[in-house]
Amino acid sequence: MMHGDDWNGENVAGWLIAEKFNGCRTYWDGARLWTRNGNVVRIPGEWQSRLPALHLDCEIWAGRGGFQAARLATQYGRFTPAVRLLAFDANVDGDFVERLEIVRRVVVGLPFAQAVQHRPCRSTAEALQAMRTVHQDGGEGVIARYPGNRYQPGRTREILKLKYRVRKHFLTRSASSSTETARTRQ
Repeated sequence: MMHGDDWNGENVAGWLIAEKFNGCRTYWDGARLWTRNGNVVRIPGEWQSRLPALHLDCEIWAGRGGFQAARLATQYGRFTPAVRLLAFDANVDGDFVERLEIVRRVVVGLPFAQAVQHRPCRSTAEALQAMRTVHQDGGEGVIARYPGNRYQPGRTREILKLKYRVRKHFLTRSASSSTETARTRQ
């Protein structure tokens, strides 16, 4: 698994952003689904028979406010119709944009899975506004991914988490210029 790090004011213009889902992180190794702690997830038979032989970074998610349902599915194999597999990366060669296209192709048509949609981010201010919007709608925050990153298991600063639950971020604009400065309030 690749893991992101907390955003600390870095400029994310030109990166790709997507909602950061509040579910349970998992990894599909082509045969089994694993938790980030190395436990096998007991998945429904349809998932087992239809997921690709490709390694995928995923999230088990049951919608906003559905963390407990996602946790019960991940921990005890108690899957409900609300529980979905969100795939957002593949452990293959290529940059993130190329890998995301592969993810889209391999999960299309799976009724229980979907590829996480990312969009280009024009500025850090846009990423912060997306974070605020997601949070206001009951979500956790936003993930920003450097589009040229290569898959490498472990923590990376090329994936950044922008969310309110750790810190409150705000944006200031210099009166003498149009330079955006991100600040963090503990």
